[in-house]
Amino acid sequence: MRGTIVSVLVLAITGCNLTPAYQRPQVPEPASWPQAGLHAQTLPDRWWQSFASPPLDGLVENALAANQDLAAAIQRIAQARAAAVVAGAATWPQVDAALTTTDTTRSGNSASAAAGGIRHTGQISVAYELDLFGRVAATRQAARERLAESRFDHEALRLLTVAEVTQAALNLSATGKRLALARANLANAQGVLAVLDARLDAGRVSTLERDQQRTVVATTEASVATLAQSEAGFRNQLALLSGAASPEFTAPAVAWEALVLPAVTPTVPATLLTRRPDLRRAEAQLQAAGADLGAARSALYPSLQISWDRSWTRSPAATLTTLTGSALAPLFRGGALRGEVARNEARQAELVAQYRQAVLTSYREVSDALDAQRQSEARSQALDRAAAAARDAYAGARARFEAGAADYQVLLDALRSQIQADDAAVGARLERFTAAVSLYRALGGNTAL
Repeated sequence: MRGTIVSVLVLAITGCNLTPAYQRPQVPEPASWPQAGLHAQTLPDRWWQSFASPPLDGLVENALAANQDLAAAIQRIAQARAAAVVAGAATWPQVDAALTTTDTTRSGNSASAAAGGIRHTGQISVAYELDLFGRVAATRQAARERLAESRFDHEALRLLTVAEVTQAALNLSATGKRLALARANLANAQGVLAVLDARLDAGRVSTLERDQQRTVVATTEASVATLAQSEAGFRNQLALLSGAASPEFTAPAVAWEALVLPAVTPTVPATLLTRRPDLRRAEAQLQAAGADLGAARSALYPSLQISWDRSWTRSPAATLTTLTGSALAPLFRGGALRGEVARNEARQAELVAQYRQAVLTSYREVSDALDAQRQSEARSQALDRAAAAARDAYAGARARFEAGAADYQVLLDALRSQIQADDAAVGARLERFTAAVSLYRALGGNTAL
């Protein structure tokens, strides 16, 4: 008996592991970003603070604390942690205890009738499955990888939430600036209309010129209404991201002129694999799939379980000890077990392709953000010059018109150019901020508080 136990233990220790060894899939890796050269820089932990706006910082911190999608992600981590505990329980022996009380009453005067009465029986059972082919270990490993996957998913959602809050706050600030400019331009247009009304009454201009200016005023009024609607939409978006009710939410003012455009220098491409939580999540999925494949392969082979039972009986007193070993080998399952292996192999191959696609997508996102950063800078600088020139042109045209040295058509063209140039300059500056947010997100910016 002792020799048998030793042999079983040796077999358990030297059992086979059918889980494939993990190797990170090979993906083409550029040495640097052509748009940024060979420079590498560590991203700031709280990258949103680079915009130098305390109200924006407060919005981000409130969202990280109260966003309901993040709260749900935390509970998914708790579920995955509990599932890992359940999967790990199979590595320990299963111990059960039982207590039985029997009251036996017999009739008659025979000697057997005297044997009746209350009988107590206690029993302890210990059962343990020897993980000969690594099924239990593979199942436990898969659960651990899914726990890691849920944590990376939470990190990815935090990064997305921070990026969305930052972008929404920037959009709200820019829309407020555009709305202020539109109202100022509306006041200018209404002032010109008042002058034309007076000149029309004096017979100095035609109704055509007056009606053209009415069109400008009405169009500008419509633009003001559109911008006001957009402003409300961005405010409601911030409320949702902050876990607040939209009707009761008041967004802190993020001053447009006070915002600082950060200089974002990307890290080298190789760091994306360990910085971006979505790539780490994809890698954890791939490792979990490998463990699932190992568990499916081990199901093709026999399982061995040993059990030890001891029972105690009083009246009469007795002790019984039993040691049992049982082996179960699958003989015929209609191809179900091999079908499960094939399914897991295909699933692993699918995740390899998805991982490679995710890495390539991350390279594209960084490249797009770098291109947007460079092109939006050139565009913004050009439109700033255009807006300044348009304001000077309108001021000159207005003065000449009021002095009677220029006709209305010159003033109308100058006013339209100023309205378009002012709005375009704000939009171009917003594009620069948007490119910075996109680059921080594409580089896997840290969101730790």
